[in-house]
Formats: sequence, C-alpha cells, structure tokens
Amino acid sequence: MRKIIGLLSFFLLLGITVLAQNNTPTYSWRMHLPHKSVKHIIDLEDRLLVQSDIGIYTFDLQSGEVEKLTKVDGFSETRVSKIGYSESINTVIIAYDNGDIDLLKGNTIINLPAIKRASIVGVKEVNEIKVDGTIAYLATSFGVVVVDLEKEEVIDDYQNLGASGVSLPIYSIAVHNDSLFLGTTEGVKAAPANDASVNLKNFESWVTNQVYDSALYLTSFEGNLYFTHNNSLFYYGVNGYENLESGSGYRSIVSSKGRLLVSRAKGILQIANNTTEELGETISAYALYDKEMNLWFGGFYSGLIKKDANGNYGYVSPLGPYGTTSYQMTSQGNKLWVTSGGHTSAYAPSYISTGIYTYEDGTWKNLVAKDTGVSSLIDYTSIYVDDNELYAGSFGSGFLEMQNGEFKTKYTEINSSLNTLIPGRNVVLGAAKDSKGNLWVANYDADRPLSVRRPDGSWESFQVRDNGVIIKRLGEMVIDDNDQIWMLVPRNSSIGLVAAREVDGRIQARTLNATVNNGGLPNNNVKAIVKDKDGELWVGTETGIAVFFNPQLVFDPRQRANADAQQIIIDDGNDVGYLLGNEVVNDIKVDGGNRKWVATNNGAWLVKEDGSEVLSHFLSENTPLPDNTVNCIGIIPNTGEVFFGTNAGIASNRGDATEASNTHSNTLVFPNPVDKGYQGPITISGLPEDATVKIVDVAGRVVYELISNGGTAVWDGRNFNGEQPQTGVYLIFTGDKESEDTLVSKLLIVR
Repeated sequence: MRKIIGLLSFFLLLGITVLAQNNTPTYSWRMHLPHKSVKHIIDLEDRLLVQSDIGIYTFDLQSGEVEKLTKVDGFSETRVSKIGYSESINTVIIAYDNGDIDLLKGNTIINLPAIKRASIVGVKEVNEIKVDGTIAYLATSFGVVVVDLEKEEVIDDYQNLGASGVSLPIYSIAVHNDSLFLGTTEGVKAAPANDASVNLKNFESWVTNQVYDSALYLTSFEGNLYFTHNNSLFYYGVNGYENLESGSGYRSIVSSKGRLLVSRAKGILQIANNTTEELGETISAYALYDKEMNLWFGGFYSGLIKKDANGNYGYVSPLGPYGTTSYQMTSQGNKLWVTSGGHTSAYAPSYISTGIYTYEDGTWKNLVAKDTGVSSLIDYTSIYVDDNELYAGSFGSGFLEMQNGEFKTKYTEINSSLNTLIPGRNVVLGAAKDSKGNLWVANYDADRPLSVRRPDGSWESFQVRDNGVIIKRLGEMVIDDNDQIWMLVPRNSSIGLVAAREVDGRIQARTLNATVNNGGLPNNNVKAIVKDKDGELWVGTETGIAVFFNPQLVFDPRQRANADAQQIIIDDGNDVGYLLGNEVVNDIKVDGGNRKWVATNNGAWLVKEDGSEVLSHFLSENTPLPDNTVNCIGIIPNTGEVFFGTNAGIASNRGDATEASNTHSNTLVFPNPVDKGYQGPITISGLPEDATVKIVDVAGRVVYELISNGGTAVWDGRNFNGEQPQTGVYLIFTGDKESEDTLVSKLLIVR
C-alpha cells in the first residue's frame, strides 16, 4: 500500500523548544509521544532521522526543523522497533514491534505487511536492520528476512537456522566480504551472501563459531567485522577473531564518515586507520557524524545532542510527555494533567518516576523536571484539581499538594492523618472536595482508609464499615451533588463500590455490589466512576456500564430498588444488548455536551449523553490511536480536545463539544475564511449551552441550522440540500435557549 504523507512540522532551535499552537481543526488527530531518549540515528545528509522512545522524527541540519513521523501522517504503526537506510536509493525502512514494515521514499509510504501477516508462532520482533545496496536484511526473532527496497517487497527469508533445523532468533546481522554474518545464541554464523548455489534456508549451509554465542552489533569496517561479546569488543579480520578491549555496557557500533563509533558505558570509542581515540560522552547509546563532521549522539532521556569540532554543545528535545505511561487524566480550562505512575496488576509498585505531565496550548511540560519536591514521589496515581490547587496521590510515596503550579507540601503519616500497614508507604488512589471545602482522600489498604483535610488545615481519618464489614482498600472517588462520597473498592470480589457520608462527625457507609437491591452492578470489579452534568453517576466495570440515576437515594432503606444502578439497553439495528456489555471499561469522562467518552481494552467509545446510542468507536485499525488498550481519557474543557492514554502513548482528537457558559464567551469561527478546496468542518466555539446556530446568506436566506454540543457547533459546510454554498460572506446568528443572549458573526467562503 502506498500513501502520501503531509508532515506536521515543529520548529526547534538547538537548546530552544518553540511552542506549538492549539488550533487544530475539529475531528483531527494529534500524536503526543515522548522523544526524550535516543535509540538510533540515521544520516540522511541534510537531515537526521532519530528513533526515540517509541517513535521517530527528523531533524533538519540547516533549518533546525523537526518533523515527527506518526500514524497521523499515514505511517502504519506507533511502536518503532528498528530503522535502517539505503543511501543508494534514498529509502528508509521502518520496522514495528508487531513485525509490520513501512518504507519511506521521499514523501511516499509503502507498507510491507508480510511479516505481520505471516503465520509464525510467537513474537515477530525485528532486532536489527542492515542494508547492502538496495537489499535490506532483517535480523528477527524467528530468522532472517530479506527485503528488496527497489522492488518494495519481501523476497526471501531464512528460518529454522538452529542446530538440527530448530527455530533460532537472530540478534544481529551484517554483510562482510560477500558473506552474511549472524549473531545468535549458538554463536556467530556465516554463509555466502550472493552465491546462488548455496541454499541459505538450509541450516547446514551456515558455518558456526560457537565461541561467540552472545555476539551483538555486527558491523563491517575497514576490512574487519566488529562486534561485542560478553562485555568485550572483538573484530574478525585476516588473522581470525581478536579481542580489541574488555569493558561493559556496550550499546552500539556505527560506521560513520570513515570512522567507527562504539558507544559504551565509559564513553564513545572512535576507531579509524587502525588507531583508537576516546571521545567521552558516557550517556551515548548511539553516535554518528554529519557531513560537516559534527558529532551527534544521545541516550536514555538525554535528547539529541550535537558536539562540534570546537567542543560546543547543542540540544534538540521535541515536544512531548516524558513517558509512554498514563494512569489518570484531569483537566481544567485549557490545561490537562496526566499522572504517569500507578501499580502492577497485583497492586505492587511500578516504580515509574516520570511524574506528572501537563499540556497547555500545544506545550507539554513535566512537573518532576521542574520541582524537586514533585520528584520526591513516584508512581503518581490519582490527581484532583480545584482552581489553582492540585492534589496528586501516589502508590506508596505520599500525597502531593501544589498551588499556582508550585510545590507546597508532601503529606505522609508524619504531617497528616494518612496511615499505612507498612511504615512510610502511603498509598493514595483518590481525592476530591465536597461543597464545604473538605478534601477527602482514599488511603488504600490502611486501617483507617478514609481521610479528610478540613478547610482549616486539620486532618482526620475514619474507618469505613458496613454491617460489621471493614473496608480498607479504597480507590478512585467522586463526590455527588449531596456530598456523598463514592469510592471504588479494588481487589475485592464481593464489593464493587462503597458510598459514604459524614453524619455528626462519623462515617456512615454502604457497600454496593452486583446483587439486586444492593447496588445492581453488572460486575463487582468496578474500574471507573464519573458524575455527569445531570448529577448521575456512570460506573464502568469489567462487563460494561451502569448508571446510578438516583444517587441521592443510596442511604434510603425504603428506596433500595430505585437506588440501584441500571444498565442501559441499546438496539443498534443488528443486535439488542447492554451498553458496552462485553467491554472492560477502564475510564469514563464527560464532555461539554454531556456525552460519555469511554476507555476500554477494545479502543475508545463515544456514547450519546443518555447512553442510548454509541456514536463512535475508535480503534488503532481505523484511527491513529496508538493502541487498542486505552487506560484513561482526558478532555480539555475549553477546546473539546479528547486525549487517550494508551499502552503505547497518548493521542488526541479534537472533539466537537466544549464546556459552555451562560453567555457567549470568546466566540470563534474557524477556519475563517474557508479557502477554495477546503472540505473539512467549520467550527463555531464559545457559545452558550445548547445554542441555536443559523447560517444565513446576505439575502437573508437560511443556509443551515443546528444546535451546539455544549459550547461548540460544527457545520459540515453544506446547505440543507447537501450542496456547498457559493462564494460570499455569510452571517452566523447564534443565541442561547431563551434567545436572551445573541451574537452575529461573519464567515467568508471562497469557492
């Protein structure tokens, strides 16, 4: 498959990151991948191609321009495993974790899905790519794959090269002196690369040197074949195999501009003309020279680094979050916060130290990098934002408070009522404020797991019990319109939720489960809860969604049936069933139109405000979504941009619903003017809730009419007959539901 890409450019000067603007068109996608680490660099003469944490980007050596290459641009996947380059035909080869391959020729993408689709048992991982002219050799987990870059097809494969013809992973590969060398756990294997009389599919055609059974980074240079083995650097030449040095932490061997660069723990070793030179730079995982002999290198969380001949340094760090992991998202105004930590499936620490990511107006920042107080916590879990105050929980290192973006306090058992079964290990999985300003905190797995910080700063903790049953494991929480606290109960097979309220200084609690008249949940494994704009509580479980339509009745013993959660039955025309009844629901968020965005292990879903219809189902197969396991969702209220935290990073889609105010506020029509050839939607934002929108021509004829989703209305640019209006100025009349607050905007359309 061939695709033409249009690359989104961000301008980066060495050492300076230029801010991107958040004016993306409605329904468009953006990728938000980390680019802090450097795994591989390819010299494209006028540009560098860099493989970072999981993605790739190019850096223009003259302009300083960075282009991120993602699924939004038409590439097939997100998780890049290895890259290679044919200088002779200017072709980049990109291999992904699932075995899929893209070729990039100029601005054309050619997909080669042969490995991905192959019937191979086990993983299809590409460990290394080496290019010889127009032929690419891929060392994979199941053998060697040969790709003709000119013909754009897989032309051969060599499998089962192990002793007696068993499957054998190939970890490194090189063409040297017309022979093909393989690094395997059986040793270094070699066979003629271009001898038609030799059957390379036959394991007996390969000669094996069993001594070097951990050979990596095979690289041909100046008549020798270099590689590492057992923390030593070797080369194979006219005198056979020889040891060049012993060391540790070898990371790559690269032939660049007549020099061999070996990146290792004690720095870069340069080899040229049979002499060696130490270049330093212990951080380097990969290094090469550009055409002006500037040294470019990088490693783990270092960014891309330039060192010129005079020893001056420059740095390139493309915008993006600090890591791929995301546990929870929350938002306010134009800003999004993402916690990176969490816990294992067995509720043990994950030891994720990338902190909290923030996104605002196109710019990502990381609070750990900004403040040492923030970096004192790891495995950030819950996050709660109230105006200028931020509260973040962690899995084992306490509870954080920030004000106006600055670190204020870290709460533990020493300075609060937080407690734990293990000293010094304070786990907080939820926090929220009630209408009185009390900050309630879910202190997971503690004897007194529900804590509160009063408006005067004092703390108090409570036991949570119902009919003699003590609940210690409290998770994510939400507070309803009656100041009742609803909390998830993780790792409990008999309780899904607990509702609690403070009565005369004590806690009254009620446990809720899948039993009729005692919760009515679809499943006791509750993973998400959210309050919508009508005050209803939407709950996500391992078997779909249920709604507490009357949360105020939860403590009324006479209203047990009416207080139960209800599953919504939908009919899609083909089948009748419960709303997302077969899906594991990980998160639910509510947009400005009161619609529900649902994160599941099977992609993300957009559900009508009352749950009666699934409006969209987003998958990695039909959108740029990086992965179908969506862990969390965040929605920026002022723009309607929806962020999806997946197992392979974050992506966002500009939604068509924003938070609305009672009156028009910063009303904007975009794009404006509508240029010739534009076929996308026209968005009117900053409207009152459920505003009426009329598009009228200069003669006073109504071209189209619609109702806003929250504070945003999206027009497809066509009249009632499905036709595009002619060139001219159009008036957009907008008014609230009572027509008390109205506004007239102008739109220019050019055909």
